[in-house]
Amino acid sequence: MLADPETTTGGLTAAEAAARSAVVSVRAYQVSLDLTELLETDVFSSRTVIEFEYDGVGGPGMTWVDLVAAEVVAVELDGTTLDPDEVVRGNRIRIGPLGGRHRLDVVARQRTDVPGRGLSRSVDNQDVYVWTQFQPFDARRMFACFDQPDLKATFACTVRAPLEWSCVSNRVESSVIEDGDAAIWTFPPTVPLPTYATAVCAGPFHVVRSAGMALYARRSLAAPLERNAAELFALSRRGLELFEQTFGLAYDGDSYDHVFLPDQAGAMENHGCVTWNDQVIYRSEPTAEQRRRRALVLFHEMAHMWFGNLVTPRWWDGLWLSESFADWAAVWAGAELGVLDSRWSVAMALEKERATDADQLSSTHPVSRPVPDLAAAEANFDAITYAKGACMLRQLVEQVGEEAFLTGLRDYFRLHAGGNGSLAALLAALQPFAAIDLAAWSREWLESSGINTLSLRTTSEDGHYTSAVLVQSDPPRRHKLSIGDHLVEITGARTDIPALVGKPTADLLLLDATDATYALLRPDDAHTLIKTAHTLTDLVARSVARRTVRGLLRDATIPAADVVEYVARSLVTEKDLTQLKALTTLGADAAGPSAPPAQRESLERRLAGACLEALEAATGDHWLVLVEGLADFADELPLLDSLLADDLPQTIRWRLITRRVALGLADDTAAELARDHDPDAQWHAAAARAAAPTPEAKRAALDLMLTAPGVPVSALRSFGQAFWQPRQSAVLAGFPMRFLDRLPAFGEQAGWPAAQRAVLYAFPTVGITDAFLARAVDLDVPLLLRRALTDQAEQAARRRG
Repeated sequence: MLADPETTTGGLTAAEAAARSAVVSVRAYQVSLDLTELLETDVFSSRTVIEFEYDGVGGPGMTWVDLVAAEVVAVELDGTTLDPDEVVRGNRIRIGPLGGRHRLDVVARQRTDVPGRGLSRSVDNQDVYVWTQFQPFDARRMFACFDQPDLKATFACTVRAPLEWSCVSNRVESSVIEDGDAAIWTFPPTVPLPTYATAVCAGPFHVVRSAGMALYARRSLAAPLERNAAELFALSRRGLELFEQTFGLAYDGDSYDHVFLPDQAGAMENHGCVTWNDQVIYRSEPTAEQRRRRALVLFHEMAHMWFGNLVTPRWWDGLWLSESFADWAAVWAGAELGVLDSRWSVAMALEKERATDADQLSSTHPVSRPVPDLAAAEANFDAITYAKGACMLRQLVEQVGEEAFLTGLRDYFRLHAGGNGSLAALLAALQPFAAIDLAAWSREWLESSGINTLSLRTTSEDGHYTSAVLVQSDPPRRHKLSIGDHLVEITGARTDIPALVGKPTADLLLLDATDATYALLRPDDAHTLIKTAHTLTDLVARSVARRTVRGLLRDATIPAADVVEYVARSLVTEKDLTQLKALTTLGADAAGPSAPPAQRESLERRLAGACLEALEAATGDHWLVLVEGLADFADELPLLDSLLADDLPQTIRWRLITRRVALGLADDTAAELARDHDPDAQWHAAAARAAAPTPEAKRAALDLMLTAPGVPVSALRSFGQAFWQPRQSAVLAGFPMRFLDRLPAFGEQAGWPAAQRAVLYAFPTVGITDAFLARAVDLDVPLLLRRALTDQAEQAARRRG
């Protein structure tokens, strides 16, 4: 399968979309699908009837609809047959002359040949499941449409599917009628939606229902779906109730369903039909951290029912506002509903980490910026759009106050419900509550790129400060933050802190202990921070300290060994689960890719010792997080065996099995695979085999990873971590270059998004050379993949110092 050329050319430009929406308004789509052939092939049929109006100036005009099809069978405009050979141009159907109200009827034969785009086909134990993923420009792969976000319309559909299949769409079906060996499902019209928020999923699903809600998963996951259902229904009900009350408008669907799928890359906010990767249907008892992450995703997608579906960005330059709002709303709802212990503690700090990492790369960009075409829009699904945008919204909330922000938000939804919104419209709704000019704030924080570094410089004599200066990198912005017990506001490149002069020197002078601003923090004394940060009693302050240490490590300004010592001390005293997990992740980075190869074994042993010490007093989920840490750090077979003898979640068992294989201590992969009844257990076993310290195992694993269709997205991150073992530098020499050698062909075969995911989740972390880094940024591949390669290469270069 060759890559879709529109992936690299953009497919639709902002200028084209604006010109089309200036003359076209769409009333309704009626889509009929025949999916019966998908039992055996990748072919399906569609018929689309579009009711629209054309309001051009100067007499009759022309426009086009978007459609990706193997064959356009028939086109009819207002009862007049048009010759497909004459009106089809690539993936567009030219129609005209136009003026006033029209009815377009298009019949096509289409394929599910681009995984994760349009209508996709997944197979599990010979069961076939089909599902949709349309954002940003792939509704056209299932039905003929005006595929841009500002041309909203109602969506109704009928689906002819095999008799044993269930179907789900954006509304509850109005009828199901048997038709021989098939059934015809009819779904009534929705409220006006952007094309990307429509959906159809079908297959022999196991379904769990509760009043007004349903959960769908492949039937091999029937038992875990039943076990997870009560929590998912409860979270959904509580979230809908909270958002309806807070946003001032009721959810406008007749059902709120979740569809869990093996090949969905993440989650998607289809209106009333949210699709997820089915790894969140936990196969064994989930940890508190897993529950927290799942709840935040659930709230994120639910927030889109208002910000995205009810009020939709006019074009993809508004993507950041929709996604940032959903990220912010998820954390806010998590705190309101008790999913998070502290609203702006570790959860928001983790968002800030993602944002600051991305903001230091050459690919950084303003949160709000022009998006000229769809290629640029696809590249915008990144940490700046999601995480930094959410951090900026938090700042906006701080500027106007939470209650005022929510009041303005209700006005915004009320004014723009059913239509399109914008940043300017949101700021206009909030400006009456703000003491500052929000347009100026937007220019400073949203419409400029990069992140400031705030460095504290002090001098002291006889145990007292004699000077204190906070230095800000360019371009300077306005920051409010704490320095120790003092609150300061800075605007320029250098700000004296007279409140500190003459005061006794502190054991630790922590910058921004309340996590109020968005900046890289550089303390006056990193050594003191390393030694004392674990003694801080406030959770937010400990989180800021950890993020500060992490930033120093990523800048290579402190040795990895110092970071390991900080983590080891903190593991023994930390009581917050999310912070504890973040500490083990930081330790794995410091003792692994960020450490000199000769030090990695001793650093891992230091962390293993700290985990064992902390285990003595740990229980429940704290105990499990520490055992997960030992799966990264322990290297003694008796210890690993003793951990496997305990009653552990299956995912942690696989991590311990993988560790034993990686160290060459034992290989119980086959026995564990026989023990594990998860339908995806084969991929855990594949990751364990990929960890083996032999060239033969690495070659086989690389073949599996970079031969279409590749490793499923749900297993790819753990597979990549297993492959690039920190202690296997000698075995892995040369494999980074082989990874790059294979990548372009893999992108051509599996699709460029699949190749991008391989880079994001399985980029080499061991055996990095200057030649490899130079080649990584010079591969001739589409923008989507080229940007991912450049970002990963820059981060790898920073780790090397």
